[in-house]
Amino acid sequence: MLKGGWLVIYVRTALCAIRDLCSGILDLIYPPHCVVCRDADHGYLCPKCVASITLIEPPVCYKCGTPCQAFMCDECYRREYAFECARSAGVFGGALRDAIHALKYRNHEAVAEPLAEIMVRRFAGTGLARTADVLVPIPIHASRLLERGFNQSELLARILSRRIGVPNEPKVLCKVRKTAQQADLPPDERALNVAGSLAVRHSDRIAGKRVLLIDDVFTTGSTLDEAARVLLAAGAEQVRAYTLARSV
Repeated sequence: MLKGGWLVIYVRTALCAIRDLCSGILDLIYPPHCVVCRDADHGYLCPKCVASITLIEPPVCYKCGTPCQAFMCDECYRREYAFECARSAGVFGGALRDAIHALKYRNHEAVAEPLAEIMVRRFAGTGLARTADVLVPIPIHASRLLERGFNQSELLARILSRRIGVPNEPKVLCKVRKTAQQADLPPDERALNVAGSLAVRHSDRIAGKRVLLIDDVFTTGSTLDEAARVLLAAGAEQVRAYTLARSV
């Protein structure tokens, strides 16, 4: 008899197969369109919408990666993060925000590919190249995974791993406690919301290694901070972070 996690995996696999079949049929009837502007000629994220995204260029805060003229922003002088530093590809707004919402809340899984390409394109300019031995995506709770059918951070990490040649370890971190959506909480409650919610399952895969955390959005950094804390406690040598978008 299937129990616990195996039941979740079985149901998830079945739902993904059904969804993929339905998606293929719909693509034949209704050609893919841009999830932002609805243009039907250029796939799930059109060149015009990609060009409208504000990419984050130096100078940035060394610690959190927000645009900043000083070495560190005021917030990072007041707060200590467990991760060494974080960088983001673009500003969380406009077309990038709409595309991320389409991925996370409207289950447009196919838009993960063009979104990951934005991360690939910006990666060389982040200073993170050659600083990671392994990628580790931020996990979501099993109930949310069952509901959504995929973890958006895992999709981004998988594509990024393939393009930059750094191994991806999606099973290292797990969400052991369901939390409220961070986006629904005020900034001062987010750290408490995620405290104790993450755990390391395969410490041997990150022991003594430089880890690069992958997530979709950096807002307050609370989730990345919690993930870095448990990874370092499990033996990681160093933890940095790279996200698709950054709230500024």
